[in-house]
Amino acid sequence: MSPGSKICLIRSFICQRVRQYILPLLFPRHCPFCDKLLPYPEILCRTCRTRLPLVGQPTCFRCGKPLRDERQELCYDCRIFPKSFDQGLALFLYNSMTRTSIVAFKYHNQRYLSDFYVESICRMHLRQLYAWHLQAIIPIPIHKNKRKKRGYNQAELIANQLARRLNLPCYTNLVLRNQDTLPQKQFSPQARLNNLKKAFGLNPSYLDDQGHLSTKGLRRVLLIDDIYTTGATMESCTRLLKAAGVEKVYIYSLCIGVSRDEIL
Repeated sequence: MSPGSKICLIRSFICQRVRQYILPLLFPRHCPFCDKLLPYPEILCRTCRTRLPLVGQPTCFRCGKPLRDERQELCYDCRIFPKSFDQGLALFLYNSMTRTSIVAFKYHNQRYLSDFYVESICRMHLRQLYAWHLQAIIPIPIHKNKRKKRGYNQAELIANQLARRLNLPCYTNLVLRNQDTLPQKQFSPQARLNNLKKAFGLNPSYLDDQGHLSTKGLRRVLLIDDIYTTGATMESCTRLLKAAGVEKVYIYSLCIGVSRDEIL
């Protein structure tokens, strides 16, 4: 065996031991769904992987909520409160299991979970994302106060990674969060929309004198957010973008609630 081959073997052995013993000590990882300690570089335990509440068909054509009847086109919420965005998809149903993961990702600095989310998005919906002929990806922004406290915007992490996978630009500062509004969960669907009327705005540096987007290639865009409930946040941002000249706005949510068709 040549000296070069021996060096490669030694280097490989050291790297393997570092991954096996050192990294788990320095950067321990827990399953985001059950908190089980994981070997490096796993980010999800095998048990939870088989129990993931993936959103399957049939779904609402507009927002992506799961539906009970495949003959149905729109969910209750999208029928009662019509949406401006063109179509939506979601990865997981929002329940007690996925809530644990989202809380870890959103509030406890578990940024590495973005790798798992983006990989899951591509596995589930890559073909549909390509079919939309997207030109850019835009994350739903958070207010500067929340960003300062957390250190990052969870939707931005997803948007940046997904944009790289799709070879698209990601505009992280096109839509701005101007107001740190009250928590949405205490409001009805229409009140949520009213609560957000002045919360968002478009970055003036992207606009011409008439208030239209001056940047080329922003006619078909994808909005990214972590949780979709009534759609008020997505709707508010969609209205801004369409008023500025965007023709098609698609949405993608990591987690989504059930339609009230399933409750009523």
